[in-house]
Amino acid sequence: MNARADTESSRVVGEAKPSMDYAALRRDPEYAELNRALLDLVPVGSGPAVLDLGCGDGAVSEQLLLRDPAMSLVGVDPEPALLDAARARLGDRARFVVGDASSVSRLFPPDAFDTVVLANCVHLVPDLDEALDAIGQVLAGAGRLVFNSAFYSGAETAADVPLYAELVGTARRVARMRGLPLSRSAAGRPSGLRRSAGDYQAALDAGGFTGVVTTERVFTLGPRFLAALCSTPMFAAAALPGIDRNVAAELLAETMEKQYERAPFTITRRCVYFSAIRP
Repeated sequence: MNARADTESSRVVGEAKPSMDYAALRRDPEYAELNRALLDLVPVGSGPAVLDLGCGDGAVSEQLLLRDPAMSLVGVDPEPALLDAARARLGDRARFVVGDASSVSRLFPPDAFDTVVLANCVHLVPDLDEALDAIGQVLAGAGRLVFNSAFYSGAETAADVPLYAELVGTARRVARMRGLPLSRSAAGRPSGLRRSAGDYQAALDAGGFTGVVTTERVFTLGPRFLAALCSTPMFAAAALPGIDRNVAAELLAETMEKQYERAPFTITRRCVYFSAIRP
């Protein structure tokens, strides 16, 4: 890589550093490509009722509506601040409700939706069986559930594991030097990060879903994507449990920038996609 490219990549990493609201990740073309493969699984036409579960700031909600403006879309997320951002973006084109995957059967009547989408968040669901039961209740008969994750057991390649270990290990050392209350264990990490693609398949089968289609895609993620990802509170909270997640995001983004300046790299990661039908 030449000097100009080095400077540009460093500038890109630095730009993503202050983004704590997922804006940098939302603008990233590699993230858009990862989402596009999920959106291709969502049926369009006939004005379907769609639930974007774990919608965050509405990035995927917006793409769903662009693909099918006739759909009736509801977004659900546990973070009110992210829902405020989604409302600011989409106005009255969608409705947004505070909640999580396990609460949807209490928030909505049975058979309320033709499609339920979980984009890049199923690994954050603590009780997968409970969530699938709730989703099954609000899905209409023959309704479709689609979800994806790039954070599951087997997502990372063996060659890239040392890069993750160096990044997180360096950030943890800096956290200790600054006296931050870092957890000594992984207890604060989402349990879903330990699930495998087979675990999701088994849970869908146990939940009575049929027509399950599973695909895995490989993505090569560059510095812009990685910097944007490191600056998000959800990712940082999993990497640095025990620390306020916004502080953790700042620290991880700072560590990512320094690590990239020392040795430019990309990450190869798998993403698994599921499509399933409620009988």
